[in-house]
Order: sequence, then structure tokens, then C-alpha cells
Amino acid sequence: MKWNNSFAIGIEVIDAQHKKIFERLLAIENAVAKRDPWHILRFQLDELGNYMKFHLAVEESMLEILRYPGRLQHVEAHGEIMKQIAELEEALKQSSKVEDLVRFFENWFLKHVLAGDREYATYVKQEFPALMEARVG
Repeated sequence: MKWNNSFAIGIEVIDAQHKKIFERLLAIENAVAKRDPWHILRFQLDELGNYMKFHLAVEESMLEILRYPGRLQHVEAHGEIMKQIAELEEALKQSSKVEDLVRFFENWFLKHVLAGDREYATYVKQEFPALMEARVG
């Protein structure tokens, strides 16, 4: 799956991070399709997991600073996804169903971005419109 501009929430820094997550997912899909050795796939999975942790920490920090009213629920959703990722990674050690992990990431990520992240983006747009105009660079 590739990034689609319809996934953008309007906060450029967050959108740039979301794009990087999609790039990492695509790298994993390509590694699976090419039947790359396990160590390459494992490296790609580790890269995705580490970047997800970074991205979620950035989001949570931003929501804390902006005092987003739905912050606690959003943070709980992040905790749940990290728990599920850990469970899936553990299951991967038992089998090589990487496709399941990629599909899970894609489905969760799209659901999270298109629902939860858009909710806080609406809040940011209303309460802090200048942040919606901020540029990465």
C-alpha cells in the first residue's frame, strides 16, 4: 500500500511521519514479495517498530502540550497498538506470516489516521490554526 494524499490530516509534521510509516510498510511488502532473507525482513520490521514508537511519542507529546481533550483515549489506543504489535512480532517468531503483520499495520494505521488522528487535527485546526500552517524544514 502506498501513501495517498487523502490520508493527510493537515499537520505537516505528522503527515510527513505518516508518509515515512507507509514507506517502511512498502519496504516490508517488497521484501516479502522478493522473498528476501529473514534477516533483511527482520531489519525492516525493526525499523518500522522503532519509527512507530517515535511517531506515537511525538503525537502524544503534541497532544499533551496542546491539552487535547481526547488525549487520554488517544494514548490508550497507542498503548493497545503497541501491545498488539508486540504480540504479532512474537507470533512471527513462531511462523513466517509477515503478510499478516503488514496487513494488520495497514488496517490499523488507516483506521487510526482516518479516525483518531483526524479528530485531534480538527481540534488543532480550531484551537491552534497556526500549527496547521507550519512547514517542515
